[in-house]
Amino acid sequence: MPALLEVADLVTAYGKIEALKGVTLEVAEGGITCLLGPNGAGKTTLMYSIAGILKPRRGSIRLRGEELGGCAPHEAVSRGIALVPENRLVFPSMSVIDNLEAGAYRRQGGRTGRGEIDADLQRMFGRFPRLKERSAQLAGTLSGGEQQMLAVARALMSRPKLLLMDEPSLGLAPLVVEEIFRIVSELHRDGTTVFLVEQNAHMALKVAQHFYLMEQGRVSFSGDPGSLAEDEVIRRAYLGSAK
Repeated sequence: MPALLEVADLVTAYGKIEALKGVTLEVAEGGITCLLGPNGAGKTTLMYSIAGILKPRRGSIRLRGEELGGCAPHEAVSRGIALVPENRLVFPSMSVIDNLEAGAYRRQGGRTGRGEIDADLQRMFGRFPRLKERSAQLAGTLSGGEQQMLAVARALMSRPKLLLMDEPSLGLAPLVVEEIFRIVSELHRDGTTVFLVEQNAHMALKVAQHFYLMEQGRVSFSGDPGSLAEDEVIRRAYLGSAK
């Protein structure tokens, strides 16, 4: 599959401390790519750099060949990037439907008609029936799993070319984690390109076609699920087993 996202020699820093130290990777269009790594490795920094929340010091971020590095978050959304952040970060004092409407804010007032946004809302309710049941409920009163579904649906309301998901299973019960990964698989079948940061390597192995491992701000492994499972060090660290 051709690359939808290309990151080359990316350096992002907090003051004098470089969190990303020359990261290079690709995300294939129409696939699911997973980024593994310990806490503090720079995974979220990479997601924030791609989404425009952090400005890289140097390097390149290209979406279908178009440079994105350094653009503002709202520009990244307009150009096809949507982020499901770690810990969901829904708007707690807003209703479910208002959170979803917020996901389409860059489409409102332009050529997109109200009917098109309403149709997308119905699609989200079809994919996430519990959100329909709770459409008038304040997002802050939802369960963790429901908030994660809302965060995903809110991101999809922008009709992204690339969906970034930062630790979608974090803090969720096992049954909810299975449901979240089922949703990720459905998104893939529908043609959505997903770049996933995830600690649950067992679940990620069920859905992702390519893996990267990041350590101390650098990519230290790139390979398919078979290669990941054959690497003894990675298997010990993330799969809890060895040959």
